[in-house]
Amino acid sequence: MPYLEAALASLLAQDEEDIEFIISDNASQDSTEAHCRAVAARDSRVRYSRNEVNLGAAANFQRVLSVSTAPYFAWAAHDDVYSSNFISRCLDGLRSRPEAALCVPAHRRIDDKGTVISIRQEPPGLASPDLQTRLRAHLSRRAWLTIYGLWRKEVLMQIGPPLPIWGSDVILVWRALLVAPIETIPEPLADYRVFLEKTADATMFGVTGSESRLHFPHTGMLRELKRASEGLGLSENDRQVAAGVLRRWVLTPSYRQLAFADLWLESRRYWSEGAKLRALALLPPMAVLSPRMGLNGLHHVWRNYRGDRGHS
Repeated sequence: MPYLEAALASLLAQDEEDIEFIISDNASQDSTEAHCRAVAARDSRVRYSRNEVNLGAAANFQRVLSVSTAPYFAWAAHDDVYSSNFISRCLDGLRSRPEAALCVPAHRRIDDKGTVISIRQEPPGLASPDLQTRLRAHLSRRAWLTIYGLWRKEVLMQIGPPLPIWGSDVILVWRALLVAPIETIPEPLADYRVFLEKTADATMFGVTGSESRLHFPHTGMLRELKRASEGLGLSENDRQVAAGVLRRWVLTPSYRQLAFADLWLESRRYWSEGAKLRALALLPPMAVLSPRMGLNGLHHVWRNYRGDRGHS
C-alpha cells in the first residue's frame, strides 16, 4: 500500500475474464493483508496467501508461478497499473505467434505520483527468428521491463526460475530468447512505476530479502549471462552465437556505462567508509570507460574533499 489498491483494481478490470489471480503477500507490514483478503472475499478468481518471512522478490516470483494452473502466466508488481486490454492483447499476440515465448507491450514509466516520465518500447528485434538478432536486441538497452509480459508457462518451466541475483530479470529473458523469440506490442499497455531515489543496495534487498552489499553487480550479471545457456539443450552453434554476442557487447558504450556504474558505486562506498585512497584508485579506470563521466566523478570527489577540509 498505497499503490497496491490501484494495481489490483486494474488487473481485476481486464476485459479477459477467464483469469486466476494469485496474490503472494511477501510478509507485508502495512494494511496489505487486510486489503487483499477483502478483495479475495469479493472475487472468487482471487487466491491470497501470505509469507511469514520476506522471501525476496525472486523467490516470491517463483512461488506464484509454481501454484498457477493456467497455460499462460504474467507477473504483476504491487505498484504498477495495467490497461484493461493488457491480457487480451498479449493473448492475441501469442496466438498469432505460436513459437513465441512471451508477448510484451510497451510500458509507460511513471514516478511515485503517477506522472509519465517516458515510454519504453521493446526492441522489435526480440521477435526475430534469428538468434543473434534477438540476443543483440535484448542487450541494446540499459533498462529492461520485458519480464512483465504474458508468458507461456511451459517456457518458464523450461528455462527455470528467476535467480536471487542482480539482473535476475535480464538473465531470465536472455534464457527465454535462447530458445524462442518474443512477440512485442508497440503501444504502451501498462504503467511501470520508477522510484528514482532507490539505491542499488535497496534494490538488491528487494530481490533477495536479506541485507547484502553489492560489489560490481553488472560484472556478476555478465558472468551469469555467460552461464545461462547451460541446461537448455542448445546446439553448439547456438551456444557459440550467444557467446559471440556477449563478447561484442562488452565492447559497446552500453556495457561500458554499466561497468562505469559499478565502479562509481564502489568508489562512493569506499569514500563513505573513509577508504579514500581506494576510492581515488578507481578514478583512472572510470575515466577510461567514460572520460566525461570520469571527470564528473573527479569533480564530485574534489567537492567532497574540500567539504571534509571545511571549505564551502
